Amino acid sequence: MLNLRDVHSRFRAAALAVGALCLISAPTSVAAQSPAPNRPMAAAASWGTLVVNADGSVTAWPDQADGQAARYALPAKAVGAAVNQYAAFILLESGVVMAVGQNNAQTLGRSGGNASSPAPVPGLRDIVQVAATYGHALALGRDGTVFAWGEDVDGLRGDNQATHPPVTRVAGLPPVVQVATAARHSLALGQDGRVYAWGSNGQGELGSGGVGAPAPPSPVPGLDKVMAVAAGLKTSLALKQDGSVWAWGSNQSAMLGNGLRGESASNGNALSPVKVPGVSGARQLVAGEGFVLVLLADGTLRAWGFDGFGQIGVGTAGGYHPSPTRIPSLSKVIGINAGGYRVFATTADGQLWHWGTPIPVAPIRRPNIKAPVVLES
Repeated sequence: MLNLRDVHSRFRAAALAVGALCLISAPTSVAAQSPAPNRPMAAAASWGTLVVNADGSVTAWPDQADGQAARYALPAKAVGAAVNQYAAFILLESGVVMAVGQNNAQTLGRSGGNASSPAPVPGLRDIVQVAATYGHALALGRDGTVFAWGEDVDGLRGDNQATHPPVTRVAGLPPVVQVATAARHSLALGQDGRVYAWGSNGQGELGSGGVGAPAPPSPVPGLDKVMAVAAGLKTSLALKQDGSVWAWGSNQSAMLGNGLRGESASNGNALSPVKVPGVSGARQLVAGEGFVLVLLADGTLRAWGFDGFGQIGVGTAGGYHPSPTRIPSLSKVIGINAGGYRVFATTADGQLWHWGTPIPVAPIRRPNIKAPVVLES
């Protein structure tokens, strides 16, 4: 069996091959790891949008900042980012996580007030990935440990304790190589290729075969040989080594990709993982607020789920796409990200594309972007 150092090395190499991080966002999952050299990446959610440029600098468009871009001075190069409802998190190549924004529910990982410029999240060192959504966040250490901070509800810390310090270690997990988080549940990909889930299980998002009260970290039965995970709105997804995608939980937003939509078994809800039909050769997987995006080995994209703001990328805005749909206007994609109702794709020529809700939102309400366009910084 590979040791943890080898697993992290191969996980990072795979990420570099596709060129960007898996991103999660508010109100879904947001994850960040090192992008390929000279390739930009972006994170977005209710706080706004943050781009890690190819040179390791950062450009941000906080949604409360009247459309003005912010450029933050950082002590080291940025290699990743994650954004939730209140704050943005910047992963530095040194392994430190910087946080900026509001400190509602101690979302900055500490007590005290808001932060108008990035400051380190106390106690986090040697971090290789961050994930965030709504009012909470996760960090993955190089040694495979997982840390949580922010909102402390529905077992998001991995236990049923009433109170916690600002940042806590998630107990009950084996060595982990990737994390993902959604509104009220989280996922971890173990070194063993299995998926571990914890938090709310109201719609079967923990994949245990039933529904019920929040639960601590437990393996998802019957699922192995997984290479990536994503978490969405009461929904969980996994990408297996054979290029297939599996989903379970709520199908209210058609995130299971099975051609149906609704909140019952007859409408496609799944209490255990089921294979998403029509998807093969997948290499990267991300989830936004009610939708899913997959990068295939041939550099093309497939998307399904909620399309209220054009985030499916096919020229529409409204309704649902209950089955995987090709985004026709993009090819040679090497990395994808999603956050809130915004979507990003990096192409082999180094361009960063986006669609869905506009960037920036303020100072005026701009029209939704229904098909990919290049993000102008």
